[in-house]
Amino acid sequence: MKHFSWILRIFHIFILYTWIAFILLFPASPVFSLQIYVLLNILFALVFTGFFISQIVEAFKIFKRGDSEQCIKAFLFFKYSSLPAVLILLAIFLVVLLGGIGLSFVLLVLPATLFIAPFFFAMSLVVAPLFLGISFMAGLAGLSYAIFLILLSRKEKGWTLGQCILHFIFQCIPGFDILDGLYITVRYWKRGKILSIITAICAILGLTFILFMRS
Repeated sequence: MKHFSWILRIFHIFILYTWIAFILLFPASPVFSLQIYVLLNILFALVFTGFFISQIVEAFKIFKRGDSEQCIKAFLFFKYSSLPAVLILLAIFLVVLLGGIGLSFVLLVLPATLFIAPFFFAMSLVVAPLFLGISFMAGLAGLSYAIFLILLSRKEKGWTLGQCILHFIFQCIPGFDILDGLYITVRYWKRGKILSIITAICAILGLTFILFMRS
């Protein structure tokens, strides 16, 4: 059953990145059709929702057993594997929203395009929230395991209600959720030390790269 659970988790992430690739690449395909695009996105959403529900059920079973080791492993797996997808979708959301609004204002000052400006403005307000919703869906599995890990920590490690609320807030913020998760697992559960070292190295390298590019 443990092997089957991990197969479901891997397929969950596989479907997520396949969906993102479809969203980004299919519009550039020579066989692009809006009807097919919409229908396949609905299909992806339904399949992904099914995988997500299975993870909620699995997380609840792990919590009922009090199996902190499996909860931590699943929590870290989903947080690390889904973070790039969440960030990509958030970036698309911002580009579509701000780009659409900015373009609509530019079109407003040009007489020839004055009448199509409201269309771009409306499209940005309709399409952008869809990417925000998909981004939220992408992080739901990791958030579910995070919630149950917080409940286990309250039950077995004596966390206060304030600690639970604070860590829940951190778990809702992409990027901070990884750091907070490592703090929880290393500080309270004595696990995840190797991942904490890898994360620290990646953070240092990323910061160094950003500073180098700015200089």
